[in-house]
Amino acid sequence: MPEGSVPPLPNLRDLYGLHGKCVVVTGGGAGIGKGIAWHMAAAGASLVLADINGEGARQAAAEITSATRGGVEPLSVETNVADEASVARMFEAATQRFGGVDVLVNNAGVTMKCPFPEVSLEEWDRIHSINLRGVFICMREAVRHMKPRGKGGAIVNISSISSVHVGAFGNSTYGASKAGVNTLTQSVALEYAPDGIRVNAILPGRIDVERNIKARATQTIGGPFTEPHRIPLGRPGKPDDIAAAALFLASPAAAYITGHLLPVDGGFLLS
Repeated sequence: MPEGSVPPLPNLRDLYGLHGKCVVVTGGGAGIGKGIAWHMAAAGASLVLADINGEGARQAAAEITSATRGGVEPLSVETNVADEASVARMFEAATQRFGGVDVLVNNAGVTMKCPFPEVSLEEWDRIHSINLRGVFICMREAVRHMKPRGKGGAIVNISSISSVHVGAFGNSTYGASKAGVNTLTQSVALEYAPDGIRVNAILPGRIDVERNIKARATQTIGGPFTEPHRIPLGRPGKPDDIAAAALFLASPAAAYITGHLLPVDGGFLLS
């Protein structure tokens, strides 16, 4: 640029846009995943909503199609993230429909509150099969699709602040599964940075979605993580708070960010 010239303003539509990109959102039929899908649609992405609840995914896809007046017509695929054949079929469907996958958001997950001595092997295996094994399978399939295309890509894993801060009682199994997600995130980020595949994780704090509200209403064990006054910004999070962070990490605006664990917790980790 010639000396003394004024640089042009950045084009925010391009910087935060996902036009021409295919985004897969697991657990995209409800809650945080649905919020993420809406944000990706607003950014112009082609969407794949992968959810074990096929009807929920189809309904979410129909709502997005209606809201965008047909500008975005998501593909909904009933998918069990813990089953590699199911995940492979989902990626194949995405490739056939949109030509390839550019962004993966690993959002599908389950939670459980249980005193540590009472955790059964069945529950331990169930939580890890979805929260950690599922992330591993989807990430592996994403890398297998992204690397040969030579266009790079972005993977955003939804972890939890429970992975780095023991802030609630009865959370050992869930926290351990999410800690595994963090290590997997950073390991794959390092390994595939030369291929332009960025891998980051979001660590939500307390987020008020229907599933979490019901769980808090029935749980008999808690801890400081469940206390609203411990959140400096003064409120629980909303799905849109996580969705906005996911959009940023998926977009060209985060082109120089990989291997990062981003808390989105209203400042809870400061308290």
